[in-house]
Amino acid sequence: MNLKDLVKNADIAMRKEIEKYNPDIELIYDIALKSGGVLASKYNANIDIVKIGIALMDLKLLEAQSLNNPKKHTDMAIDATIEMLKDYDIDKEIKENIINCVKEHHGASKYYSIESEICANADCYKFLTPKGIFAYCSLLGRRHHNLDKELEQLEYKMNEKYNIISLDTVKEELENYYKQVKKLLDVAKK
Repeated sequence: MNLKDLVKNADIAMRKEIEKYNPDIELIYDIALKSGGVLASKYNANIDIVKIGIALMDLKLLEAQSLNNPKKHTDMAIDATIEMLKDYDIDKEIKENIINCVKEHHGASKYYSIESEICANADCYKFLTPKGIFAYCSLLGRRHHNLDKELEQLEYKMNEKYNIISLDTVKEELENYYKQVKKLLDVAKK
């Protein structure tokens, strides 16, 4: 199988995980996927690697959450990615790039590649755009049923993702949303 097959199969694998664990996450996944495509085009990156990285970076998040260990999702996703890549006849460098897209999606001091940096930045759109914020709030409401916990988690996730942004165009696009919602959160917490 080739890289185009991997793009399709990585997306299918992620959508199956979403369907199995939490269908409400699909919108959030699609936000990152769309943003990654736009960024790949803007930065002349390999869009196939970006799409694969976005599909696989959170592939095991929902499973890790079901095991009450969400922090382990990156390690689980790396293992699943390595296993999946065994079935593809693609260059070793491309495989390494994909693994690093998964490994570095929570940020890195120096990214392995532009594709890896794009994956990390595309992930920020899930939590720092109006649509992503509202979708995440909806998920939090169903998970916690406690407004204080929901506001705390939203602020945590927004801060985490804002601090990951490394591409100027992403910062320009998302900074205003971040600041506006932070002000609203400050008022809501009073």
